Amino acid sequence: MIISTEALKLKYSNYSNPLDKIKRESQKGNIIRLTRGIYATDRNISPYLLASVILSPSYLSFEWALSYYGLIPERVYSITSASLMVRKNKTFVNEFGRFEYSDIPVNAFSEGLTLLSEGEYSCRIATKEKAICDSLSKWPVVHSVKQLRVLLFDDKRIYEDEFLTCDFKLLTRLAKLYKKTNLKLLIKFINKINQ
Repeated sequence: MIISTEALKLKYSNYSNPLDKIKRESQKGNIIRLTRGIYATDRNISPYLLASVILSPSYLSFEWALSYYGLIPERVYSITSASLMVRKNKTFVNEFGRFEYSDIPVNAFSEGLTLLSEGEYSCRIATKEKAICDSLSKWPVVHSVKQLRVLLFDDKRIYEDEFLTCDFKLLTRLAKLYKKTNLKLLIKFINKINQ
């Protein structure tokens, strides 16, 4: 269960100092601090389900989502999420792991998402098409379709056969929301594939 400091203060309101009780419970490991003012009571929760609780609004994306969908070979150790109007990258480290957040444009934020659920917990995650677009918006800018191919399949090691299973209509629609050079080149690349 996810619980706030305020809810814990109510729970421990019969103690003379509820904040001291919260601190003791945290030290005993009965509650786990996720970030300021937010705790988890379940040690067995999958860490990725906590990402949108630690910083909101956010959803799972970038390298973590690319790995989740089997688009890249690497195992990803940080849980990466797209955030909104944080203005700079943020990182949180707690008992559950390392959580990294990076902003994407407002117009693109709420598009191309799906729900990931496990037991009583759920969180939003980018579709594989959205994770590709989010990532391309943050990767180094390239200047040709040829360079984009190298970036995708050589530098970032996206499996080309997995990329070809993407919904290209969705990928094109999403790419138009970013107004970034890499995404404009992605649209050109998709048009070449579809010829």
